[in-house]
Amino acid sequence: MRSILACLTVVLAAGLLLAEGPPPNDGTSWPTLHGDLMRSGYYPRWPDAGQFEIAWRKELHEELTGPRAETIVGEGLAFMGTYAGNLYAWDARTGRERWVFRADGPIGHSPMLADGTLYVGAMDRRLYALEVATGKVRWRFEAGEGIWTSPAVWRDLVLCGARDGVFYALRAADGSVAWTFQTAGPILTTAAVSADGDRVLVGSEDMHVYCLRVADGGLVWTSPKLAGLTLRDYFPVIAKGLALVTTTPVHEFHWTLTTHQQMLVKRTGFQGKDDRYIPAAPGDVRAEQDFIVAFLKDHPSQQTFYAFRVADGEQPWIAPVLYTGGLHNVHTPPCYDPTTGKAYVFLRSAYGTWDGGGEVRPYTAPGRLDLKTGRVELLDHGYKSKDPDRPPGRKDMPWMCFNSIGDETQTLAVSPRYLFSIHQGYIGSMAFETGLMRNMFGKRDTYGGFYGPGHFGWAKDGGIEKARKAGVPFGLVNEWHGPARAIVSVAGEYVYYPVGSQVICIKGK
Repeated sequence: MRSILACLTVVLAAGLLLAEGPPPNDGTSWPTLHGDLMRSGYYPRWPDAGQFEIAWRKELHEELTGPRAETIVGEGLAFMGTYAGNLYAWDARTGRERWVFRADGPIGHSPMLADGTLYVGAMDRRLYALEVATGKVRWRFEAGEGIWTSPAVWRDLVLCGARDGVFYALRAADGSVAWTFQTAGPILTTAAVSADGDRVLVGSEDMHVYCLRVADGGLVWTSPKLAGLTLRDYFPVIAKGLALVTTTPVHEFHWTLTTHQQMLVKRTGFQGKDDRYIPAAPGDVRAEQDFIVAFLKDHPSQQTFYAFRVADGEQPWIAPVLYTGGLHNVHTPPCYDPTTGKAYVFLRSAYGTWDGGGEVRPYTAPGRLDLKTGRVELLDHGYKSKDPDRPPGRKDMPWMCFNSIGDETQTLAVSPRYLFSIHQGYIGSMAFETGLMRNMFGKRDTYGGFYGPGHFGWAKDGGIEKARKAGVPFGLVNEWHGPARAIVSVAGEYVYYPVGSQVICIKGK
């Protein structure tokens, strides 16, 4: 009898273990893209400091790195791949090179670290499993075409899509195929895993999102065909039983931004001096969001933000979120705080106090997304207007503190105290308690402070010649303000900022 009870205890324990979902990020490492397999973009703790200084920095502009790729950190090492096919492992604290693995094709996205093994895909069609300590190949698998996504490792499976349109589940132990799922287009998006761990969600360039069973690859649901030209580079974000997905617009992005801007301003009937500062009476934002939702229902081709229930694929609501993005990039994905259940997005509003001012594209603002209703609470900054005749706006904020530029790409991340906007030039933050902004590191138009017109001056002012004399790039051919952008990785007291084909490691003073 005692042996039977012991067996039952083992079986129950195994069942409970199997039922557990992917772990949240614990703040000590950054093992996977966006910190966890739900792709939350959440920092359990931000290393708060009066000022940050560079701990180390690696220039990789002769090889180029994917601006969508985040630095993976764990087991005392930091990892980044390049278009030259090199995967670097540096000491996470000192930057000392520990090893380099050379693939036979470009590495465009982040690896994933799990149980002493680093998994990375390359355009040589292979997915590699590397020993973390040495970079030695444990196994390799060859797909039908190149791999431009970041692997997800879960329940002893390596889950990864490739340009052949196949989503692969490989056994982590030896790289053998557990199951595959064929889509009708290349897979350029990284997968996400549901909170219970039973389902994996991935987008394909056939413009469908697929929800599959982790155990056997069985199809749970397929989304309707989404509007837009691509889902590339990003991922579904899993939040409170929803999969939040973003796309590019069908129409050219300047046309889209201009048309939506004119539409939102015209709807207000504003007749004042400066339509970038439109006061909002109670109910105006709600009425504007009613209008946007109705517009998207009537013009579904212009929707670029979607929500699907993980359980059945149904769309519970349409969010009043119009496109914001740079150079026709995919709409910035939301971020999610799993401890509070709050999600944050970029959206456009005629009433946002964030972007009134001299920006390239005004009316882009951050907001808090209600996951039950799909409505968005606009976030107001904490600075009073310098002009009593207008609402607060960009002019009242410190310069270069939190980018929300409508035709450039910046990516959202969140910690318990701050909302972050990570941009090509710098890391900006807003404190939730006060609404005040701060530039944590970097300078606008400088690739983190080292290249570009913000550092050398614009081309007409001799900036290109100054960069040439310094022996460094003026700009990067694969990255200005438009391509899909990574957030910074945080591990303990260190922050890893991939920008301008560099990895910049900073630490608080």
